Amino acid sequence: MFFIHNRVESIASVAALIQRLVPKARVVVGHGQMPENELEAVMLKFVRDGADVLVSTTIVENGLDIPRANTIIINRADRFGLSELYQLRGRVGRSNQRAYSYLLIAPGASLTPIARRRLAALKEFSDLGAGFRIAALDLELRGAGNLLGTPTTRTHQRGWL
Repeated sequence: MFFIHNRVESIASVAALIQRLVPKARVVVGHGQMPENELEAVMLKFVRDGADVLVSTTIVENGLDIPRANTIIINRADRFGLSELYQLRGRVGRSNQRAYSYLLIAPGASLTPIARRRLAALKEFSDLGAGFRIAALDLELRGAGNLLGTPTTRTHQRGWL
């Protein structure tokens, strides 16, 4: 199982809480600020079934493929972007086992309308091939940005439009 907690400062205390709640669970912690050899040892331990729970930052969204991991719990899911949540959810269900994804928000938290739409979209777009629809909605929610500058800047500098 993956438990995603995207705050390095408090990740050890979250892992300790999980350990207290489930004393028989073998819990390990991994994040991108760890020394490379230490992070590799943690990941190998988890991959080789030497740990039951990997408490981690979002580093697991980058191509980690562990078929036996069929559950992901994302702490403070309201703080993540839609594409990021979709990528994280994609880390489970990579085998013939049924996969589970739990998105946690703080008790009594007031969600913004955009956060509500992001979380609702994950529930709605759960079928195979939903990635394009997720990406389109994410673009709509976040906006396209100004990678090329403002329209007036582009027009005057390059003669576009």
